This record gives sequence, C-alpha cells and structure tokens, in this order.
Amino acid sequence: MPGEQLGLPIPDPEPAARLPARIEPMQPSAGAGPFDDPAYLFEPWWPGVRAAAWVEGRRLIRLRAEGLADALNAFPELGAELPGQLISDGVVLDGWLLALDDGGWLDGDLLRRRMAGERAAGRPAFVATDLLWCDGEPWTRRSFRQRRHRLVEVLADGDRCVVTHAVAGEGTLLAEALSRFGIEAISARRLDARWRSGPAGPAWLRVPVRPVHSVQRPQLALIQRLPLAG
Repeated sequence: MPGEQLGLPIPDPEPAARLPARIEPMQPSAGAGPFDDPAYLFEPWWPGVRAAAWVEGRRLIRLRAEGLADALNAFPELGAELPGQLISDGVVLDGWLLALDDGGWLDGDLLRRRMAGERAAGRPAFVATDLLWCDGEPWTRRSFRQRRHRLVEVLADGDRCVVTHAVAGEGTLLAEALSRFGIEAISARRLDARWRSGPAGPAWLRVPVRPVHSVQRPQLALIQRLPLAG
C-alpha cells in the first residue's frame, strides 16, 4: 500500500461514536398536588435549568441545556469534574444545572448571569436525576427503578456533581419539608415507567408545593440530606 511503501504509519480509523448526537427530552405532566403512592419516587424540583450531559472517552463532550446553544462553554468547571466521578463511560445523564453562592446557597440570579456568559458568576453544580445511556448502551427502555439504581452506582457525589436525593412513596412528607426552602414543586416519577421523548403522562409529574409564609433560602447541602433511595 502507498503508506507502507513510504514508510509512513497508517492511522487507525476513528472509533464510531457510541452515543446519539441528540436525545429529545421527556416532558413532565402537571400534577394537582402532593400525594403518597408506593409506585412513585419523589424528589425536589430543582430551581435551575434542565440539562443533559454526554460523557464519552472519559470527557464531557456535550452539555445541552434549555436556552443555551453550548452550555459546556458557560459551565466549563463541570467538564473538568463530572467525568472523573463516573465509574462508567459512554454515559448520558439527565438533570439540572444550578449556581451556588459562596455559602452553598442556590442563587437564581447567579445562574442567569452564568448563562448570560459571566463565567465568574457563582459556583456551578449539576444534579443528576436520570440515566439515559450507560456503557455506550441505551437504558431508556428500562424502568426508572433500574435506571435510578444504576445512576446511584455509576455517579459518585462530588463538590459540583451529585445524584439527586429522593424518597419513595411519601410525596406529602417531602413536599412539607421542601416548602420551608421555598421549593415550588416536587418531581414524582413512576418507578416502573420507561423513559420516552415528549409528554410523559402519569410516568412523570411536576407536583406544585404549597408555599409557607417564612422560607429559608435553599441550600444544596441541606436538601441533599434527604434519604437516598436507590
């Protein structure tokens, strides 16, 4: 071959990408109010921006967020930390982008400034809530119970990237606890439901939380003290 005759190395072909370039998000349905049901897992509805993270080749190759063409450019710190917290490669995570102030409190103004291009605005964080791909294979056809269990296994909590904490069955108790932090809603996901693009129906509900008169600013560390249901 020509390359061999010239004594030049023949490069190996580029490995085929294992992850899809884009995944259409699943959209939650509106719930009427807090409820208890053992078929559901309840977690905070984080006051941030929903985002999906692609990790391949031990690198954060893509970070898609609502309202941002390139969220990785706005949140470069996550690219340096998230891959190192994963024990698996070829992963797509669904979750929330947040911004924290120096005390660890969630700050919506800092988040807006960060999204507008102020890289020094706040300390970014990513809260993972679902696992869509793992080890280069789709997990969307598996139940949320299975996806959630695997998510807890593959992503170790760090300073910036964590798995959301949640409680099974007890939505009213969680709603009451979170109302003190000014959290406006909780997430209710059916444990036996598969992931699907578009409207989720009863598989995923955004349930409003009744506000209280005196609220405490939400802090990531305090909310993360909820029991972890894997």
